[in-house]
This record gives sequence, structure tokens and C-alpha cells, in this order.
Amino acid sequence: MELSTKTKIGDLLDAYPFLLEYLVKQSPKFSKLENPFLRKTVASFASVSKAAALGGLDPDDFLAGIAVEIFRKSNDSVTLVNSGGRAEQARGVSREERIEAFKGIVMRLHGGESLDSLRQEFHALLKDVSPAEVGAMEQRLVAEGIPESEIKKLCNLHVELFTADADKPELPLLPDGHPIRTFQAENALAEEKATNLSTILGGVRDELGYSGARNALKNGVADLAAIIRHYERKENQLFPIMEAHGLTAPPQVMWEIHDDIRAMFKKAQACLESSQHAPAAEAVSELVLAVRDMVFKEERILFPMVFEAFSEEDWRKVRRGEAEIGFAWVDPGDAWLPAGGTTAGGGAAGLIPLDCGRMEPEVINALLKHLPVDMTFVGPDDRVQYFSQTDERIFPRSEGIIGREVSKCHPPKSVHMVEEILARFKSGERDTAEFWIELGGRFIHIRYFAVRREGRYLGCLEVSQDVTAIRALKGQQRLLDWK
Repeated sequence: MELSTKTKIGDLLDAYPFLLEYLVKQSPKFSKLENPFLRKTVASFASVSKAAALGGLDPDDFLAGIAVEIFRKSNDSVTLVNSGGRAEQARGVSREERIEAFKGIVMRLHGGESLDSLRQEFHALLKDVSPAEVGAMEQRLVAEGIPESEIKKLCNLHVELFTADADKPELPLLPDGHPIRTFQAENALAEEKATNLSTILGGVRDELGYSGARNALKNGVADLAAIIRHYERKENQLFPIMEAHGLTAPPQVMWEIHDDIRAMFKKAQACLESSQHAPAAEAVSELVLAVRDMVFKEERILFPMVFEAFSEEDWRKVRRGEAEIGFAWVDPGDAWLPAGGTTAGGGAAGLIPLDCGRMEPEVINALLKHLPVDMTFVGPDDRVQYFSQTDERIFPRSEGIIGREVSKCHPPKSVHMVEEILARFKSGERDTAEFWIELGGRFIHIRYFAVRREGRYLGCLEVSQDVTAIRALKGQQRLLDWK
């Protein structure tokens, strides 16, 4: 039998099932292969070199160990092919050395060096690592205090890296309703809509042509804007579980890019209100490129990363909370929807004594859902304990944020404000904080309250309310009017 670092782990397990026990002994990371679902999916496309990177093992030593185990258990002779190729070149570079080199590249970018000058060095450093290890390296840098905004500058090089390697594996075809399958379907439509916008824009040569195409461009941008819901689902469903697996840096880096794209949508829509061709064309072109780049980052970096890291139960948790956020163009309905999802209510379990009165839990839950405000409660450990499930939420929330650090629930650029509010609440210096913003033509009032009982800090309550209609009220209405 011939083996190389490109041999698929799935093929090895099919031929030699006893290797499963051997693999699990080599690294705790391989215990996921004990799950039949992951064994049939992840293992089917993961090569020996990728598995070695995931397990933090030297690929050549890992390959040689597999060969010895096969011979020992089956007596089959094994020939190692090309074991001295790319793997040998990487032999002298440990993971710690790669991380230090990666950090050096980031700091040189921060110091003003151009991406072009660092491109070759970046590719040589990371050509043999998986998306998961790139994420782990980013995580290490953030832990050392490197800002996500600096790491974000490398995203285009990440894309180049995984584009240039034709051997990069594709994910297996997942069942309808699986979260990745839905994300992929939305990405396919985003590509189609972005291409359509580019086609319209490509036909515009002057101000006259722009005048005739402006409505089509407006409609196209408005249609493409549904991809923001896709990003919100990532932020609320994928990112919390990534953080639970120790992958906290990649979500923060990607969230910054989400915010950049949101700003590009606003800029493009504002430019399209003008009759000037050049700024509108530039804004739409920039937006289309950013959306398509994000599609590629997800398909070739993010999805393989989370597919390797998540358990089947993780995916079921993601699936249970998706409907709370919503979908971009694609609704999977009940496909792959697991039974037994958690709900905020729970059954009746006797009356709960309150300061004034007693109510059943289901009544308290219904009452909270009927309040004309969105509420989120963060406990004294700064983790989300509750959010109200109103019919029309202002900001998306899902089950995935329960237990999540509240700082991870906000865009990186606003985290410092959240941390300052919580610090002042805990110190007793402040009891309230408030903001008001205009969002999509609506006026939103946002307030934070320190929740205390007999002087003891219990947590922070965030209350958001759409007060557009309230601000528009005039005069008075003293009689009942059902109109």
C-alpha cells in the first residue's frame, strides 16, 4: 500500500478501522472521529497533513506512525510516497516558530510595510497549515494584545493563500437544513446578485447611462442587503460556539469586516441617491467586491474551520436558534431541525412569589414577551442570562448568546463602551446609561440599568425601544380609538 501526506484519513479508516483507536491516542483532537457523522464527513476530505496540523503533530512523523501501526496490526507492507516533499520542508519549523513569524508579519504591516512586500513570506510560512491552524494563530496574537484591526489586514492574503492551492479540499455535501448547507445556498445567491449588479454597472458608460440604470442599481443593492441577515446569523449562532472552542480571534476579526460591509451598503445607498455617476459607481463596485470576498473567506476558510471544530450537538444548537435571527433569501423550514430545542418559557411549576403578587412562570414569560421593548439581561459574571423574545426585535438575538460573554456580543469597535458601562455599574459609580440612534428610518432608544438588590450588584439590563411613533405623537387622545 502507498501512503503520502495527501492520503485521506477517511480512506485509511475504511481500509483499517483499527486506526481509529491509534489516532485518538495521538491527539485529543481526533476523538471527534469517534462520532460516526463526523467520521463520514470530516474524515472523507481531511488529508494526513491536515489531520497532523489539526492535532499539532509533525506530518512526517504522523505518517510514519500510521504506517508502522498498519504493518503491526495487519502485516500489510506500506510504501511512503513523497514524504520528503512539502512536509519535509516544514519539518524544521515548529508551531511556536510559525506563530512568532506570523506575529512578526502582522507587526511589520502595522509598521507600514505593504502587503505586496510580505506576500511571498506569508505564503511560504502558511502554505502547509489548515484554516483551523490559521485561526489558532490569530487567537494567540489577540491573546498577546494584537488588535483585531491589525490582523484583519491579512485577510486578503488568507484568501490568496487558499485560492492558490488547488489541492484545498471542498466540504462534503451536507443534508438540506444543515446550517452550513444554508449558508452555502445563501452565498450562491449572493454571488448571483453581486454579479448581476456588476453587469448593470458595467453597462454604464456616462451620466446618461447612469441615469437610466440608477433604479436598477438601487434595487440591486437593496436586494443584496439581505446578506446582512446572513452575517447576523454568523455573529449570533456560529461565533458563540467558536468562542466556546477557544476560537475567539477569528470571529472578532470577521465581525470587523461585517461592520465594514454594512458601512459600504450605507455608502452605496447614499451615493445612489445622487445623480453623480462616478461616486456611485465606485461605491457599488467596492461593495460588490467586499461581498464576494466575504463569500470566499467563508467557503474556503471559515466553514472548513468550524466544520473541523464543531460537534454534531454544536450544529444542532446552531440549527435550533437560526429562525430567531432569520435567513437571507433561503428558508430551510423544518429540514434537519432537531427536536427538543430549548424555549424561554418552560412549563408551569407553581407560583413564583414577587414583591407584589405571585404568578406562574409561563405567565411571567408571556408578560415579558408582550412588553413593547427588547430586553437582555447580563449577570454579574458579564455573561448573557436572558433575552426577551418579542415579535419584532430591533436587534437580532438567538439562543446561541445565552452564556456568552457580553463583550463578544457587540462589534469590536463598541466593546470598550460596553466594558466601561459594566465597570462603572459594578463600582457603584453609575446606575444608568443611555443612547439614541437612527436606524433604517426608525428612532431607537437604548438604555442600560444596573440591577441591584439591597445594594448587591446582580447584573445589567439592556432595554431597547423603537420610539419613532411615540416621538411623532401630537396633541392628545382622550377617547378610545380602535382605528
